[in-house]
Amino acid sequence: MRWFKRIAIGAAALLAVAAIGLAALVLLVDPNHYKGPVADAVKKRYDRTLRMDGNVRFSVFPNLGVEIEKLSLSEPRSTQIFAAVDTARVSVAVLPLLSGRIVVDRVRVVGLKANVVRYQNGKLNFEDLLGPAPKAPGQPGQPGGGELDAGGRPLSFDVAGIEFSGGELALRDYMKGTSMRVERLSATTGRVAPRVPFDMDLSARVLGQSPRVDATVQVQGRLTVDPERQFFSAKGFDLKATGVLPSIRATALTAQGDIAYDGLRQAIDASGVSIAFQGDVAGSRPLSGVDLRLEAPRLNAGVAEGRVQVEKLSLSAQGKLGADPFELSLSAPALHVSPTSAQGEALTARVSVDGKRDLDLRLALSGLSGTADKLSIERLALDGELKEGDRVVRFSSASPVLASLPRRKVSLPQLAGQLDIQDPALPARQMAIPIKGNLRANFEKEHAVARLDATIEGGAFNATADISQFDEPRIVFSIAADALDLDKLLPAARPGGPAGAGGARVPADPPVKLSALEDITASGTIKIGSLVARGLKAGNVSASVRVARGRADVSGLKASLYGGSLSGSVFADAATNRIGLAPTLTNVSLQPLLSDLGHKDGLIGRATVALNLTATGKTVGQMKRGLNGTASLAVRDGAVKGVNIAQSLREFHSLLSARKDDARQHQDTLQTDFSELQAQLVFASGIGTLRSLAIKAPLLRVSEGEPARIDIPGERFDLVALVTVVNTSTGQDGKDLADLRNVTVPVHVAGPFAAPSYTIQWSKVATDVLKNTVRNKLKEELGIEPSEPGDKLRGKVKDRLKGLFR
Repeated sequence: MRWFKRIAIGAAALLAVAAIGLAALVLLVDPNHYKGPVADAVKKRYDRTLRMDGNVRFSVFPNLGVEIEKLSLSEPRSTQIFAAVDTARVSVAVLPLLSGRIVVDRVRVVGLKANVVRYQNGKLNFEDLLGPAPKAPGQPGQPGGGELDAGGRPLSFDVAGIEFSGGELALRDYMKGTSMRVERLSATTGRVAPRVPFDMDLSARVLGQSPRVDATVQVQGRLTVDPERQFFSAKGFDLKATGVLPSIRATALTAQGDIAYDGLRQAIDASGVSIAFQGDVAGSRPLSGVDLRLEAPRLNAGVAEGRVQVEKLSLSAQGKLGADPFELSLSAPALHVSPTSAQGEALTARVSVDGKRDLDLRLALSGLSGTADKLSIERLALDGELKEGDRVVRFSSASPVLASLPRRKVSLPQLAGQLDIQDPALPARQMAIPIKGNLRANFEKEHAVARLDATIEGGAFNATADISQFDEPRIVFSIAADALDLDKLLPAARPGGPAGAGGARVPADPPVKLSALEDITASGTIKIGSLVARGLKAGNVSASVRVARGRADVSGLKASLYGGSLSGSVFADAATNRIGLAPTLTNVSLQPLLSDLGHKDGLIGRATVALNLTATGKTVGQMKRGLNGTASLAVRDGAVKGVNIAQSLREFHSLLSARKDDARQHQDTLQTDFSELQAQLVFASGIGTLRSLAIKAPLLRVSEGEPARIDIPGERFDLVALVTVVNTSTGQDGKDLADLRNVTVPVHVAGPFAAPSYTIQWSKVATDVLKNTVRNKLKEELGIEPSEPGDKLRGKVKDRLKGLFR
């Protein structure tokens, strides 16, 4: 037993020496003297400023450790703080050091504050701390990357546990334009070492304005992380979250299961996954009161390897889409795809919405065969039904599917279907539109091509689309049709009073939503032989369309309509919620044009109209109040309906003596004919000012007066037309107006657009009319020309009057 005694004595002596050494280290060495050298080393190695404003202390029991207070580290080449810690303590086991291993017993961090940034180039602001440090000139053999070395042997890293409390993180991503903050960060872990599972318990509050976030998050699980293999797994993963998350407001969100992700293989393996969500989802049509359940007992997918396994996957959700209840369900009982075989049961999905528009949409996938590289699906069917009032639209389509999982390709080579519309308002009460087409997509190259052909009322309809860059799609399209009646395909909402079906109140000021343009980048052409849209009829329609960065531009717009032509451009900008149009209509027939647009045909004739208008606002009312621009109008051989100015002027005798104005309502049976009309208007904040007006008729001339106001938001006229009788030399009508010759008569047009009133303001012209009457009587009864000089005229009047009384 002597050898055992000798070993025991040697070990005791070694431990005694170690204990004396550690005691001497704590008692005799002041670690604060090393603040400067350590800060200098960090500055030289990382070009960052390390500050230790608090004390640095060594400890021996129960393990060798160091505690640092008030520690901060700057950004590279900057004084801006990257991270700061109130207190950090690290302790290591002593004996493993003798074998070249660092076993960190515990890491405790209190009050961690850090700013994490991802720049536009995709780099993170702490990547230099993870990668190898630059080698100094003449030192090619030094280990880099923070690698620890003991006698040429790399030291392994092992942490028995980590504790964080009172942490705060600021997260900013310039690539995605997001900014968030993590508060009250608390985390504890078990042993942490590469490729070794460890327990983790984390809780935090997440805040942000872009995107909007205010949620409390708790996560538990047993994690395994292998950065070298890009492998991550979570056993017994349990997540709970409540509050506002991006695009959702969660009353409760839970997720449990076992999940593993292999980045090198691009494979995911999950089992026992269960996700539950209650809350609201934001969007152009928000979802409220959502109750969602996802169950995935087995899900294994490695697309690059050509492997997919799904067992008893089910998804169900219900809630409200806007004001309408909806239900969603998906079921995939079994699906097995491998490099050597493919088989599975039918996959089905269904969406239904009840409300003003009842929707029932069904998807079915069946007949799986082949291999992962040559996958074949016998039938992919999509059927649906949409009901709105008396209108029923049924849609059915089906196609075989060919796909390659490793090459990430899919195609629908023989898409065929039909659209059936039943509506009492249609001429034949129904319409059938047969459809065929194809689709090819390459997800590896992010490219897809689609074509759709249909027959609409005997005319051909063709559409093509070329799509690239799937995460931010870029679309090149073309649409060509022999004839397209949008009023039959997409009828306007039927009038139903202030409330719609189900009691949903129609907004008094409907919103104008352009946000859909923000997610689209597209360009294409449109050519339509005959087009009907909201009553407007046009032929030979062509235009170029471009949508980018939230703005849509329609340029090169051309069409023939109502005996004339249309040319111009239109734009819509989501960033400013602004719409602009600059069309020119040449030689169009006004009466049928205004009638088809739903306005009263108050103006007749052949017209040339030039508009340059913009409107800004988030609602229709705001758009009207934000209308600005100019409009010009030139009409020949036409008439203004609703009033006969010449007839009203001939009826002036009874009103003139009483100096009384003549007020008359709009009458469809009356009209004022003219040979030429020209007008110029300027719009500012929804109010149009008639800058010039010139109407020529055989007996009359009309010009603008004051006021000259057209109120677009209020839909009212308030303007004065100055009417002058210019020709009374011929015709019975002219003789009746002789007393009004060269007299300017104001006509006040006021009231709503649909039924304005016309007031002839005789009180303002009675004196001028009386003078004309006297002149005419002098000429007719006494044979005296009223235009003669005053003295001569008075003499002739006296002579003629004496002759009358002889």
